[in-house]
Amino acid sequence: MPPGRLRFRFSLACVISFSVVVGISPPTRAQLGGPAAIILRVTGLRSEKGQVRIAVFNSSESWLGEQPVYSSTIKVDGQAVVWKINDVPYGDYGVAAFHDENSNGKMDKNLLGMPLEPYGFSNNLRIILGAPKWDKGKVAVRNPTTEISIEVN
Repeated sequence: MPPGRLRFRFSLACVISFSVVVGISPPTRAQLGGPAAIILRVTGLRSEKGQVRIAVFNSSESWLGEQPVYSSTIKVDGQAVVWKINDVPYGDYGVAAFHDENSNGKMDKNLLGMPLEPYGFSNNLRIILGAPKWDKGKVAVRNPTTEISIEVN
């Protein structure tokens, strides 16, 4: 066999071997789906009273319902609060937060049902009529750390 042809076969064998090794390499964390950390920052607090209540949802079916996948109540001691959630599987998440200024555990509303306390959603969605849509509020968590900032109004 001519030397050039032998080199070609050897090179081809190396490329194929490399491809096989790469193809069966262990999956990366992104391929496995986590775990990730979400850092939630809630800003725009109009006072240093009360607490911020945060709810995190992972589907359109659960969005703004009574069963968030993660939730927290954080005492307010400044103009912003930060909450870190560890070991979160990769996926889509939507966040709702409100500043419970009087710490009564609920969103206070006027006679027409309009919120009296500052609130906000992931992607800083603003409500015009009705609740915000999941597709507009969801945030993709696909990296080891994802930061979500919500400004309450």
